[in-house]
Amino acid sequence: MYSNMKHTVAELEYYILQYLEGMTFPMLKNLGLQYAKTYFLFKVRLYQQHGIDGLQPPNKHQHYSSGFREQVGQEHLIDKISIYELEIKYNVPSQKTIRSWIFRYTKGGESQSYNSKLEVYLMKGKNDLRRKTKYCSRLFK
Repeated sequence: MYSNMKHTVAELEYYILQYLEGMTFPMLKNLGLQYAKTYFLFKVRLYQQHGIDGLQPPNKHQHYSSGFREQVGQEHLIDKISIYELEIKYNVPSQKTIRSWIFRYTKGGESQSYNSKLEVYLMKGKNDLRRKTKYCSRLFK
């Protein structure tokens, strides 16, 4: 279980099943449910769409092909499917991810030179910036 998860997958499934059998959200809160109502209802929808797999914590290094990203973006733009619905339909862990795909494809298509893996390795840390700053300040004294 991730440190930010409030319930195990089994506990969450139990609460969802109780909810689907007719228990109200306040009753579940009294039983010990620790999620907000909107987040819990989102998990219910994921469970209804994907079963127990929809409740599994996301893989931190999930990779989506450019064809898949474009398909999701087109479903939003052409078929007018909401980002929320696409998040549930494809079990994408964040609406922010889908928004970035849509933004990328509405800017004239995905850049040919874009490589998500390369981006991580090119990022500069604070120490790199400090070294450059010290070096530059010595040059201009």
